[in-house]
Amino acid sequence: MKHAPLTDNDYQRLSATLQRFQRLQCMNLEKLDGFFTALLCGPEAIKPTECLPLILGEAFDDEQAFRSEKDLEKFVGLLMGHWLDIAHTLQQGADFQPWLDADEQGVVHGNDWAEGFVEGMQLQQDDWNLLFDDAEHAGALEAIMALAFERHPDPEMRPYIDNSDSSQREQWLAAISPAVQEIYQFFATIRAQMEAELEQDEADEQR
Repeated sequence: MKHAPLTDNDYQRLSATLQRFQRLQCMNLEKLDGFFTALLCGPEAIKPTECLPLILGEAFDDEQAFRSEKDLEKFVGLLMGHWLDIAHTLQQGADFQPWLDADEQGVVHGNDWAEGFVEGMQLQQDDWNLLFDDAEHAGALEAIMALAFERHPDPEMRPYIDNSDSSQREQWLAAISPAVQEIYQFFATIRAQMEAELEQDEADEQR
């Protein structure tokens, strides 16, 4: 099946919808991108529809959030499209480019993306501990974790007490793409094993 990526207009609509719910603790597109990337890199992909409460925040329980069922379906369709865009990039081994928005001064921070990634990791914390405990590959998480905890309210949880300089930030941001590919490959064997077991279970049920 040929992959049909979302268009620029699709992404504008997705971003605008997420932005509309910002006051209700909804993820923005940058955080959503990090969140989806973690779910797809991990050992077991969780369907985006299962994560709607986390994505939408309080808007998930707001009956007035979407004007109609059709509007909600369109939104979910855009979410799935973005999910498939990321999945396709990872599966093809293509260069991964995180969705990073610039602030009003044109500065890219990357914190929202990294915080979204960590939120995705937390859904399968036990499985992600396999990576944390792997001496050879654990370093792939260093830049992501640094950005994710840079704004933590507890100073002891921040990688740097003072704000990082622009050079350090550029290094962290540049490290995201290769890190994602390394993490995706790290869990590849586990994903393949789980998919094989699922196929075997389905085959057994059909007998």
